[in-house]
Amino acid sequence: MPDKAIHPLAGKKARVEDLFSKEQIAEWYNHPQGDLEPIKNGTSGHRGHTGKGFSEAHVAAITQALVDIRKEKGTFGPYLPDTLRDQPLGPVVMGKDVRFASDLAEVTAAEVFAGNGMSVLLHKGGRSTPTPVVSHTILSHVAKGEKTEGVIITASHNPPEDAGYKSNGLDGGPNTCTKLIDDQGNYYLGHPDEVHRMAYQQAMDNALVQEIDLLTPYVKDLANVVDLDIIKRERFAVTPLGGSAHGYYEAVNAMHGTRIEVVLSEQDPTCSNRSYDWDGKLRGDPSSQYVMMAVKGIREKLGVPFVGANDNDADRFGGEDSSGILNPNHVLCVLFDYLASQRGFKANMGVGRTIGTTHMIEAIAKSYGRPSYEVNVGFKHYVAGLMAAKYVLAGEESAGLSFPRRDGSLWVTEKDGIAAVLLMMEAMARTGKDIGTLYAELVKKYGPYQYERKDMPAEPEKKNLLITLAADPGHVKALLSGKKIAGRSIERLVIGDGIKVVLDGGVWILKRTSGTENIIKDYREERGESLETARKASAEIGALLGLN
Repeated sequence: MPDKAIHPLAGKKARVEDLFSKEQIAEWYNHPQGDLEPIKNGTSGHRGHTGKGFSEAHVAAITQALVDIRKEKGTFGPYLPDTLRDQPLGPVVMGKDVRFASDLAEVTAAEVFAGNGMSVLLHKGGRSTPTPVVSHTILSHVAKGEKTEGVIITASHNPPEDAGYKSNGLDGGPNTCTKLIDDQGNYYLGHPDEVHRMAYQQAMDNALVQEIDLLTPYVKDLANVVDLDIIKRERFAVTPLGGSAHGYYEAVNAMHGTRIEVVLSEQDPTCSNRSYDWDGKLRGDPSSQYVMMAVKGIREKLGVPFVGANDNDADRFGGEDSSGILNPNHVLCVLFDYLASQRGFKANMGVGRTIGTTHMIEAIAKSYGRPSYEVNVGFKHYVAGLMAAKYVLAGEESAGLSFPRRDGSLWVTEKDGIAAVLLMMEAMARTGKDIGTLYAELVKKYGPYQYERKDMPAEPEKKNLLITLAADPGHVKALLSGKKIAGRSIERLVIGDGIKVVLDGGVWILKRTSGTENIIKDYREERGESLETARKASAEIGALLGLN
């Protein structure tokens, strides 16, 4: 019986009638109709539909809020080392994805920063700059004693009509101090006349907006993160899926002599070369089998063992090998095992996994005598640990990861989809096996783990109910207290960013909401050959919580 949640367009190429023009996006951005939605930062900044939750007014208000906080506290992020406390404020590095709204928002944000006397660094020529490159640039400047922070104009893998704005503090990572941004930003949303601006050309003339090369230092430094000499042995392929990684793999080839074929290489702000995701939306999620239909047959046509992929701001990874579209959980297991066995990192360095990530990683960590750390969803929870060299690899099931340089020192404090794809290539070139084969070997060693995540459309009241429950651990515990779930006892509850129920015998369930869409994400895992118990448990938990 077909899955009713799967849209009939899923996996099919984008239709012209579903694409939004530059003029349409500009009209929404500059002249929104109706009441504007408030500014609300989620796990990764503020996002919204252009013209409703994202407009020139939103961008100007958020930027002015960042300026105020930065002037008052010395940073708009959570981290201010003593060595920088008395230093003058340095520039703000600005990245963006390829959306039409991102181009417009870059100008707005730059004008507000400049209007407040703060300089902005952009990549020359107006090209997009990926999220990990902004993190790399911040850390490079901070290492030289400069008080540099960053912002990225992106809605990540969301559809092209959405847009977003996130900030990264002096630690280079996602900003955790966002409530004040919301409060201040919403004030300015209601008082736009109090926002200070300087015309873009005037800001350029006054050197408050500077265009520099952000690409080359990052690409050059990649040799200290992955073994590019090993990668040279094989031909691979990759696609930026029309996003901000366009041009980066070509630069890797030119600088390091690798042989990476780049397909769908041009920036694609309309998503005309995309295929629809499971719900009929033109997302840029490279871990989705439906999104990856855009490159179906490319691997065989090129005669390469692997084609990698990135999302709009290149902080997510994906790919296809002989086993098919790669599951992010499988990739995390393979790359952690590879790094643990090949890099010689300190023995006390462990693995970080978010609450929705496979527990197989725990078994792998135990075999190497390394600790495993479970954190809430959102890469911001990894930043301090990455800076303290706590992780061999820090990852999340939604296809994000970061890892150290080859010598064990800090690389970036953001998800880095480009480095992740290159590390997959390194592992394949060194072992002579593709990711699917390497994962199958782990299954034989640690036993099978069945895993699935279902993203289900949810009425706002059901989504809000789950949010309310996750904010009230006592009530959830009362609802589940003493209950047998699918005939099993509850071993552990994790309540906060959703509700996770860990049962005896290697079964766990997680229910959490999307921060930007009316979706409930349902995660299930069961050790063994079947997901029958986990699926039954998910239905029973949904009923007990009133979510079904």
